[in-house]
Amino acid sequence: MTSHELPAVLVVDPHRPLLERGPGTRVVGLAPGTAVVVDELTPPLAALLDELTLPARRDRVLARAVAAGADPGEAVAMVVDLLACGAVVDADGTERTARRRAGAVVRVQGDGAIAVGVGCGLAAAGVGTVEVAAAGVVEREDVGTGYLDEDRGRSRAAAAADAMRRVAPGVRTRLPARFTPDLVVLADAAASDPVTVRGLVATGVAHLQARTRDGNGVVGPLVLPGRSACLECLDRHRADRDPEWGRLAPRLARLRAAADAPTVVATIGMATAQALAVTDGTVAPPAALGATVEIDVAAAVTARRRWSRHPGCPCSGGGARLASGPEHLARRIVECTPGASRGTIEE
Repeated sequence: MTSHELPAVLVVDPHRPLLERGPGTRVVGLAPGTAVVVDELTPPLAALLDELTLPARRDRVLARAVAAGADPGEAVAMVVDLLACGAVVDADGTERTARRRAGAVVRVQGDGAIAVGVGCGLAAAGVGTVEVAAAGVVEREDVGTGYLDEDRGRSRAAAAADAMRRVAPGVRTRLPARFTPDLVVLADAAASDPVTVRGLVATGVAHLQARTRDGNGVVGPLVLPGRSACLECLDRHRADRDPEWGRLAPRLARLRAAADAPTVVATIGMATAQALAVTDGTVAPPAALGATVEIDVAAAVTARRRWSRHPGCPCSGGGARLASGPEHLARRIVECTPGASRGTIEE
C-alpha cells in the first residue's frame, strides 16, 4: 500500500490510550485481547505515532517523520499495520459518524425509566433529534435514569425533553411534522401495542424493543420490516409452542415489568448501543437484528436468541418492504438471511 492509499486523516483509536512502555516502545490499548505493542521504534517513528493521538493529516505527519530521519517505507508500513489491527483509524470516519448521528431522527416510545434513559443516551451520543413519546406523569419508580425526583407529578413527555436537554443542550426533542423517524425504540412495556407495530411494519420503519422480563433485561429484536423477523413472527413462534399464548399476549402491552436498578441501567446501555448501530449505518449486522439479547446482571451473563421469520406471518410473504427513501438509515445494515421456521438460541 502506498501513502496515497492511506486515509487522508489518521488518529489513534479514541477508545484506546497510547502509552510509552519504554525507550522506542509504545502500547495502544489495555485489553489483553486487543492491545498492540509497537517496539523497536526509531525516534522519528515514535514521534509519528505520538502525534496521532490527535487527528493528523496523512501527508503532513508522514512528511514530518521523514524530515526527522524516518525511512519513508518504514513509516508507511507502520501506519498500514496499525490500521489493519484497528489501533489507528480513519479520523474522517469518526466525523462521518458524528454527522450521521446529528442528522438522525429517533422516536422512543415508553412510559418508564428505560424510555427516558435511552432517550438521554442517544442525545448524549450526538443523535440530533430524539423524541420520547410518553404518556402520564412521572412516578417514583421512573426516577433515576433521566427523570429527577422533582419531576414527580410532571408530564413524562415534558420531563423527558428536559432530561435530554440537560445532557445535550442542542438536541431537538420533537420530530418535524409529517416526518418519518429513522428508528423507533419501543421501551418499557412487556409487549408492544399490536396496532403500533403493524403501523411501523406497514410504513417500513425500523424498530427495536427494549424492556425487562422476569427481572432480566431484554433488548431486541431489531426489526427491519420485510427483511428480518418481526414482532408478530415472535408471537406466532410462541403460539406454536403454547396454544394459550394468544390469550395472554394482548394483556402484556399494558404491563410494565419491574426490575432492579442495575438491570434497568444495563438494558438502557444495550438498547442505546443497538440503536446507534442503526443511526451510524454499521456494515456488520447489529446483535439485536432478528434476535433478542437477554441480560442477567446478577449472573453477569447475556444470551442471544435468534428469531427467524415465521412462515405464517404476513411479513414472510407479500408483506411490507423497508421504504427506499434516503431518510431510512437502517437500509445500510446487512440484510438478515431467512432461516428455519422457529427461533433458536445461541449458546
